[in-house]
Amino acid sequence: MNFDAVLDIFFPPECLACGARLEAGTLCAPCRHAIGRPPPLAIENIGDGPGCYFLAAAGRYQDGVLRALICALKFGGIRSAALPLAEILARRVRAIPLPLRAYTVMPVPLSPRRLRERGFNQSALIASPLAASLGLPFDDQTLIRTGHRKPQSATGSRAARRENIRGCFALRDGSSHAHKDIILVDDVSTSGSTFRESVRTLSAHGTEAILALAVARA
Repeated sequence: MNFDAVLDIFFPPECLACGARLEAGTLCAPCRHAIGRPPPLAIENIGDGPGCYFLAAAGRYQDGVLRALICALKFGGIRSAALPLAEILARRVRAIPLPLRAYTVMPVPLSPRRLRERGFNQSALIASPLAASLGLPFDDQTLIRTGHRKPQSATGSRAARRENIRGCFALRDGSSHAHKDIILVDDVSTSGSTFRESVRTLSAHGTEAILALAVARA
């Protein structure tokens, strides 16, 4: 018996943004087309060392459809929402005039406690199909988060966010870190503090170029 087919009869798939009935997938065509025109690709330098460390985002968190997908994934546990988010990010990456053949795709990690609570790392669920779409290797083992802190979204000022995330990242013991060029992926970036701390850790271990990519910039 095809249990997926039975489930579709009693619980037909719905658009994650507007609730419209779907034949398949996660977004209806109107919502897919309604995703706002992405902002100009403002690539921000976020590194202090001699390497190339940049931050860019695929869209704005204020975009209703984009926000609905992120919330469905992150807070609703609807893992299928990761695929359209990865597709949106892939389109933006392909528009960046950089030779990406040597890059490795890496998600921003969660703390072990947060991973247990949520059951998955939403950034990894986005980064993995992104890597496959771009034909690049995926690595979710090297960069780890060593400390559990309160969520950045619950932190007030930019300075408080920097302090909250300071010292949170490390390389896994025994890791043979050989990635010189990395695409670092997260779902949402607000102040950029999480990306900056990740960059500081990776660059201290020899990474020469990091393109930090958020699906949305808040």
